Amino acid sequence: MSARISDQAVRVAAFVVTAGLCACAHAPTDPQERLARYRQHAGTPVASIAYVRNMRWEALGDQALAVWPRRDTGFLLELASPCPGLDEAGSIQITRSEGQVRARQDAVRVMSMAGSRPMQRAPCPILLITPIREPPGDAPGELRDVDEPDGT
Repeated sequence: MSARISDQAVRVAAFVVTAGLCACAHAPTDPQERLARYRQHAGTPVASIAYVRNMRWEALGDQALAVWPRRDTGFLLELASPCPGLDEAGSIQITRSEGQVRARQDAVRVMSMAGSRPMQRAPCPILLITPIREPPGDAPGELRDVDEPDGT
């Protein structure tokens, strides 16, 4: 019987260790932790980026988001101040002119949140645009499409 308990104890211990390693291997789900990891993998800020249709995005709290114009190209957008509802937004729009999104000139606008009617909120100015040199961990996380404004 002691050999049987010992085998079970070894299996349980192996399971616990494996589960712990798997948990550590995944990117953090807390937006502030994810933002910190994105900042670690960010390059030098740039003045602007090209806006592309089908751009995808991920909220990183209420003052930053990652945008992905292409699957292998990402940018960290840090906002000048907290953007109410960004962390819960179902859809956003990003302003631009002449096909470029510019730091200190353009903004993010929350268009809808889960469970609520679409409504237009005040724009949240973009302070910094930083290329993501390499996605941290299993990033990008939950991505959503950037909405196209009517008439574009």
